[in-house]
Amino acid sequence: MPSIQITSLKDLDVLVQSIRTSAQRTVRSLHDILANETDSLQVLRLMKFSGIGYHPTEDRALNIIEQINQTFTYMASAEAARWVLQHHPQLQGLRLNLGTHRGFDIESLEPDQVVAEVFAATHPHSNDKVRKDVKRLVEQAPDVPYRYVFFSCPEFKTLSRQAAFERDGVEVWSLPGDRLLQATP
Repeated sequence: MPSIQITSLKDLDVLVQSIRTSAQRTVRSLHDILANETDSLQVLRLMKFSGIGYHPTEDRALNIIEQINQTFTYMASAEAARWVLQHHPQLQGLRLNLGTHRGFDIESLEPDQVVAEVFAATHPHSNDKVRKDVKRLVEQAPDVPYRYVFFSCPEFKTLSRQAAFERDGVEVWSLPGDRLLQATP
């Protein structure tokens, strides 16, 4: 997937609506399967291995498990981008590198002003993700003045700075999961 340029909060709302539309399509597909399939293992097999889901931002089939993972990472990225735009109004915009696109998850359109890594997981220590993301920013963007790691995990209920995870000038912020389900607050 190519990167997405965001220059306004309205751009983020369009992205969130695209993700929501994809989720609605998948729920309709799943509803149809559940109405017709009585074998529970077959239902789970279809969810994991077949293309009954939809990519969050592209018009193509995807297995539901991958869709779930991408959906909440993309939603966290949108919410993190919203925060960055609100806290750095001097920026001309952001580039969101979603999926497997190279680069940091969020980069300012102006080179070397803001970079961020973003993830959604059951816990910030899952796969040692928060530590690895902080380390990546420290090592690969040492001269960028604003470096962030944003994460969404169920136990973190508020938007708040998580100083215990920070190192070498990289700020870490938790994003409340329920807020990811909204468009512009």
